[in-house]
Amino acid sequence: MRLFILSVLLFSQALFADSYLIKNGRLVTMGMQGVIENGDIHIVDGRIVEVAQEINPESMDEVIDAGGAYVTPGLFDSGTQLGLAEVEKYVGSTDNRVKGQPLGAGFSPALALNRYSSFVPMVRKEGITRAMVLPVTGSEILAGQSALVQLGGNAPFSTNDGNAVHLYLREVDRKLAGGSQASALTQAVNSLKEAERFGKNKRAYQSGKTREFRQSENDLKTLLQVLNRDMTLVIHLDRAADIETVIAELNVFNIRLVIAGGREAWKVKELLAEREIPVVLNVIDNLPSRFDRLGARLDNAALLVGAGVKVAFMTQDLYSDTRSLTQAAGVAVAYGLTWHQAMKAITVNPAAIWGLENYGSLEAGQVADIVIWDGDPLEVMSAPTRLMIDGRWINLTTRQDLLRDRYSDLDKQDIPFGYR
Repeated sequence: MRLFILSVLLFSQALFADSYLIKNGRLVTMGMQGVIENGDIHIVDGRIVEVAQEINPESMDEVIDAGGAYVTPGLFDSGTQLGLAEVEKYVGSTDNRVKGQPLGAGFSPALALNRYSSFVPMVRKEGITRAMVLPVTGSEILAGQSALVQLGGNAPFSTNDGNAVHLYLREVDRKLAGGSQASALTQAVNSLKEAERFGKNKRAYQSGKTREFRQSENDLKTLLQVLNRDMTLVIHLDRAADIETVIAELNVFNIRLVIAGGREAWKVKELLAEREIPVVLNVIDNLPSRFDRLGARLDNAALLVGAGVKVAFMTQDLYSDTRSLTQAAGVAVAYGLTWHQAMKAITVNPAAIWGLENYGSLEAGQVADIVIWDGDPLEVMSAPTRLMIDGRWINLTTRQDLLRDRYSDLDKQDIPFGYR
C-alpha cells in the first residue's frame, strides 16, 4: 500500500511539473554536442531533460521560439562583492571584511548577504545566474570564506558559504603582516601548521593541555578543512615570483590551490599547468598600478589557456566592473583566446573550479540556468532577452529601467512637475 501511494505521489509530481520548450535556438551547449543550430531544449521541473533538434512541443506548459538567437548556459562571475555592499565609500558597515576582531579564516560573510540588493537585477541583466562572493582583507591576510550564490529561482540566495578560504598576499596586503611579503607568507604557512597541530590534538585542545594557539578555534577548524581538501585555498597575488614562492612553500601541504588576480601568471604558466592550479582573472584590469603587477597584459588568459591552465573570469569591483564580465571575455578573445575558450571561462570552468555540480552546460540532467541573447553574448552591445534560473523565468527589469521610463518623457506626463 505504501509503495502504491508513493508511486501515485511521484506520478502526480511529474504530471504537474513545469515543462518548457525553448525551440529554434543557436544552442551553445558547452558540452559534447558543441553548438547546435536550430536546436531545442526541453526543461522539466528545473532540469534540462533533452537537448536536440525538433523536440515534440506537445504537452509543454510553455513553448518559446528563440528565432535562431544565441542560447547559452547562465554565466558565472568568479569574484564579486554582490550582496555585501550597496553604496560606494559607505563606512557605516563593512560586511565583506573583519577589522579589529580575532577572526580570520573562519569569517563567513555569507551571513550578511542581502538577496534584495539593487545590484542583483543589474547582474542578472548581464546574463549572470551564479556568482562567487568574496571576503576582502580587514585585519588578517586570511580574510575568510567565499559564498557561492545563485541569483534567483526557488533556492536560497546563498547555496554554499564554505567552499573556499581566501588568503591575500598582494603588495597592498603586506601591511597586515609587518609590511613584508616574507612575513605574510610565513604567517600563512604557520597558520596551516597550527591547524595541522590542532587536528592531531583536538582532545588536548578541548581540555586545555596544548600550548596556546594564535588563531581562534573557528579559524583552526576552517583551515583544517583546507588541509583535508574539503575546502579550496584561494591565494590572491599577482607577481610571478610570488606565485612561484607560494607554490613551493605550500607544497608540503596536500591542499587544493587557486590563484586569483594573477596579473603576471603568464610568466609561470608551465608551473601552474604542471601543478593543475586554476587561475581566476579580471581580464580588463591590466594596468601596472603597483610594482607587483608590472607584467600585466591583456593576453594573459590566452597564454595561460594555451599552456593548459584552467582559467575563469571575475569582475571584482562591484561599482566599476559589475557589468563587464562578457566584455572582459570579449577582450580576451580579441587578444588571442578562442570564442569557445572565453565562454568556458564564464560557464563550465567556474563550475569545475568551485565544485558546482550539474551546472555550466546545456545538457540533459543539468540545472536549467539558461540565457537567450539578442546577439553574440561576447559582443559589448548584446544583452539577454530572457533569462531562466533553476527552471524559472526571471524578470529582467532593473531600477535603472524604471527610472528611465519615469523620466524619459516628462513633457507628456499629466501630473505637476514637482510630483513626478
